[in-house]
Amino acid sequence: MKTIGYFGDSFCAGREPESWCVLLADRLGARITHWGEPGKSIWTTFFKFNHLNRKSLLPDICVLCYTEPYRLYHPSLTLSANTEPLPGVDTNVYRALEQYWIHLHSYEKDELAYEYALKWFDHDILQNIRDRTIVQMWSFRPFETAGKDAGIKLKSGIFIDESLYASSLNNTPSGGAVMPWGIGTINHMTAEQNKIWADKVYTIIKNNE
Repeated sequence: MKTIGYFGDSFCAGREPESWCVLLADRLGARITHWGEPGKSIWTTFFKFNHLNRKSLLPDICVLCYTEPYRLYHPSLTLSANTEPLPGVDTNVYRALEQYWIHLHSYEKDELAYEYALKWFDHDILQNIRDRTIVQMWSFRPFETAGKDAGIKLKSGIFIDESLYASSLNNTPSGGAVMPWGIGTINHMTAEQNKIWADKVYTIIKNNE
């Protein structure tokens, strides 16, 4: 039986039967080995993928969903602007985070580091993987929430230049533009949106075989 793994944030973390991740795996006849991690940065994605790659433990199908540029890396915590402190975590961590955003953070640096890191990962890591199906897509297309398009094009494997964020705003009964972040949503989408996305990715994968 083939295996499939999801590398990214909460857009590929839902394990419900209606999740696009589960629906896609079922249609491909694959067993899921890895899931996205809510709130994590692209650096978590890179570290996890590279660790598995070095040990020759990558799943047969690797689906990478890239989040936005402004999340900080931490091996266990979710850290970004306005992060709510968790009980039991050293309060100095959150003090340092607050001071970082006030005194040290640069959006320009984040965006440049993000673009360079993605292009390097695409060219130097993914391009050298020959025995796995690689699927790259966006959780958030870079800077789309600010109404911009970074124009980043990735070349390894199958590149779906669309975002789950945009999909979450489309195909709603009202055609509205309010993202369904609330309780009961799956990967920030409705069950119907999950199905539409799973169908889309499945068709693109099969057309590229």
